[in-house]
This record gives sequence, structure tokens and C-alpha cells, in this order.
Amino acid sequence: MHSDEIRHSDGELIDLIYAAMLGEAPWQQFLDRLSDNVPEGRTIMFSHNVAHADEYLALAARFDGPELETYASHYVDTNPWLDHCAMRKVGLSVHSEHIVPWNELIKTEFFNDWLSPNDIASSIGVTIDKHGDCPLILTTVSSRADPELEGRFSDQLTRIAPHLRRAARFYRNGPARWAGFDVGVSLFDAVDVGVVVVGEDRRIKTVSSAGQQLLDGGRTMSVSPLGQLRLRSEEARSVLREMLKRTYAGQKTVSLFLDGFKLTLISVEKDRISLYFEGPTVAILIQPPDTAYRAIGLDQLGDLWGLTRSERRALSGIVDGKTVTQIADDAALSRETIRTQIKSLHAKTGTRSQSDLLRLVHQLRTEAGKTLS
Repeated sequence: MHSDEIRHSDGELIDLIYAAMLGEAPWQQFLDRLSDNVPEGRTIMFSHNVAHADEYLALAARFDGPELETYASHYVDTNPWLDHCAMRKVGLSVHSEHIVPWNELIKTEFFNDWLSPNDIASSIGVTIDKHGDCPLILTTVSSRADPELEGRFSDQLTRIAPHLRRAARFYRNGPARWAGFDVGVSLFDAVDVGVVVVGEDRRIKTVSSAGQQLLDGGRTMSVSPLGQLRLRSEEARSVLREMLKRTYAGQKTVSLFLDGFKLTLISVEKDRISLYFEGPTVAILIQPPDTAYRAIGLDQLGDLWGLTRSERRALSGIVDGKTVTQIADDAALSRETIRTQIKSLHAKTGTRSQSDLLRLVHQLRTEAGKTLS
């Protein structure tokens, strides 16, 4: 690359942002093209919780796995740029030299043990958006400095940053379906079970009509003036705090009882892109005392998990006790195709086996009953 060359224009990069946002192109393509615009460029777009350093999530281009693994496991805590990133004005690109001067940077553990071994000579970054304690940051690093080109690239980052911010807010503030939990007018209202869906910072994303009535009653939960969910139970608050961590790897569903009400907290399974932009989402099912049993159908569960037609067919076959071969024969498809559909089904439901899936289906289908078997 010549020192005066920017390979990909603003327009090309902006088009890729909106294509990725709408699912028409992978975000990886945008990150790769952006990396082309600096010498030997590598790009990382990450969300970092400034209050909890271990809550770090990244999308990267042209980094090797070990580089990012060691960064996330240790060097994120030693990065002298991060405090500035959290305070930096949204949308304004900055060169690393303007954050920590080179003569000071080379004295740090971060430089000597991570930057230098990974052949990183300079970095240009921009804070895309700020949401709670988790700013979204995009950084492109180079293995060889080219001040003239890096100046133009920094200006380009500032110009495209508003479009990245729109993408972040599209994921975070859009309809509930973008949270991976499409309750619509609430399929659970039909069985007298209230639903409240909350995102990061306990802010309510969606509430069903039955859920709103329970919120208004205030017996189990209420809403703060800032739109944050308040749970009356300390145990429930503790579970919710854990589930809303980006690093949460515990149980997908946890059930609790409070004053005769049954609360079921569900950690909503997401793809990595949605988790990166939105943060975690938890659905809370509130079953009032003495609710009559009315089973939730598989079609409703399919809506709940956002299953495709083929995934619903596989789910129905599993619930009916059919083998992979039988499901494949019924659909006139190969066993490999059905296995792929079942693998996708496990990913969306957060299960690891057919027995796990059957237990989860049973639990949710009887959520309006008295006691799970």
C-alpha cells in the first residue's frame, strides 16, 4: 500500500455497515475492509465493561486467536488506553500517541508484554457509543507507522462513526425480536403468565399486558423512574445481576417463588453480534398463584425462540420421540441436514442434547401449571 492510499472509501464502508446491520452481509467483511486502509492493519470492535474488566466481548479481523485470548484473560486490565476510551467523546477518532505518549507507553507492561510481541506499532480508535458501563469501541492497529496515512484514516473513522452508532442503537433499541425474544403481544398472556423482558442495566425492553398488570400491582416487582426493573426478592435480584453479565455461563432458566408467585428467569440465547451490540437479555415469566394449567404449544415455543420452519419440524420430531433417521425420512431430507437443523435448534435454545431440550420444552410448556415434574 502506498502511503497516500486509502483503499476503501467512506461510501463503501458505510454501505457495508448498513448491509451488516440488516443481515445482508457479515460484519466480518466490514472489519476486513477497514483493516485494509492502514499498513498491515488489524481491527477489533469491542464492548468493555469499565466496572467489571472481565466482561469483555470482541469482534476482530486479522488477529490470531491466542493474541485476543491473552488480551482478554490478562492484558485488558493493564491497557493504559482504556480509561481514556471510556471518557472519550463519542464519534471522535483519536491516535494512541495522543492518549499515552510513546516514551511513556514503552515503559508499560502492556507495551512490553503484549503490544510489542504482537507487532503493534500504532493504534487509532473511536468510541462508537456509550451505554451504561459498557462503551462500544472500534480500534485499528498497524504493524508499521505511517503518520500521513494514519491521519487520513483517523478522519475517516470520525466520518463513519455516526453510522456505526446508528447500527448499535438499532440493535439495542429496536423491536423485541432484535433481542432474540419475540413476545409480540405476548403468547403467555393466553395462559395468564406475565412476561417482562429486560436488557442491560435492568432496563425493560418488552412487557406483556399480563406482565404490566403485575408490575402495576407491585407485589413482586416494580419500575424505577428511569425505567429499570426492581425485584422485591434479594435472591431474584442476585440471579438477575448474574444473568445480565456478558460473561454469564450459568443455567439458562432459574425458577424462584415469592409470596405465592413463581418467577422464572430465562437467559435469552443470542448470536455473538446481537450480544455485542445489545448486551444480555433476560426474560422473566411471572406466574400468579393458582393459575390454571394451559399448555403452551410448540408453535408458540417456536415463536419464542425464533425458530425457522425446518427447526420447528425438527423440534416436533424430537418431542414426538422420533430418531434423526425418522425425521429425515418424513421430510425427505438427509440425516446430515437434520443433524444441522438440530444443532441450530440447540444453539437457539441454549441446550446441549436432546434430553436437555426435552426438559426445557416440558418446563416451559407447563410454566402455567403448579409444580414442574
